Amino acid sequence: MANTETFKISAALKDLIGKELITDEFVAVFELVKNSFDANASKVEVIFENNYEPDNARIIIKDNGKGMNYDDLKNKWLFVAYSAKRLGKENEDYRDKIKTQRVFAGAKGVGSFSCDRLGRFLNLITIKDESKPKIENLVVNWEDFENADDEEFVNIKVTHKVLTENAYKLKKGTVLEITGLRDNWDREQILKLKKSLAKLINPNQENDSDNFEIEIIAKDELALDKEKNKKGEKKNDLEIVNGLVRNSIFETLEIKTSNILVQISPKGDYIETTLQD
Repeated sequence: MANTETFKISAALKDLIGKELITDEFVAVFELVKNSFDANASKVEVIFENNYEPDNARIIIKDNGKGMNYDDLKNKWLFVAYSAKRLGKENEDYRDKIKTQRVFAGAKGVGSFSCDRLGRFLNLITIKDESKPKIENLVVNWEDFENADDEEFVNIKVTHKVLTENAYKLKKGTVLEITGLRDNWDREQILKLKKSLAKLINPNQENDSDNFEIEIIAKDELALDKEKNKKGEKKNDLEIVNGLVRNSIFETLEIKTSNILVQISPKGDYIETTLQD
């Protein structure tokens, strides 16, 4: 007589689909910001605090998207490999719009583990855009999974509670507070991130129906930003840390590309072509 069996999943799965799969810290932040876009956020703030104090440094990703309730947390965020996009239960995902060649973790429903790639601890605060919303809070210590390879994945607990208030004064949206950072985020690193995030911004702002903004906030870099602004480097956004992320691809092309201007005469009897360098 044949018996049926099921797979057992080690807690080590967390590393396989987290920090070992998402090997680039820039991709991890990119994925989390893109998730905010998919949640219909119009603005995302990527905040760096105490980035020159490793023990106190933290990254905060805050959006004003549709947020999550307890059911969303339990049946989507905590449901490994669940993808509302793949199941046709979500609006068009931004990864379809940008048609990126890179396969991000979120495409397989494991975007939540981008938080693990960035830091050892996560404090998630979220409020869903609905009547009588609650302030949902989820606390994850990723080290609990790392110290229990012989434990089954489903037996490692995370903490959920409902808050009575939140420091961010959210009306709707999600905040990810990531601490115990795995990487040092100095000025050069944040500028590289800013360049990466520019891919998510429509370069043609006049026709940007999405109205999506990303803002970098790093108080430790304000003084140097101010100094560079005084030196006239303000025009180069990629040298300034704080502020909105811009996609300046059109400006770059205008600088580096020769333009051909073609004009037809009013009567249509000849064509005039001008090469502009």
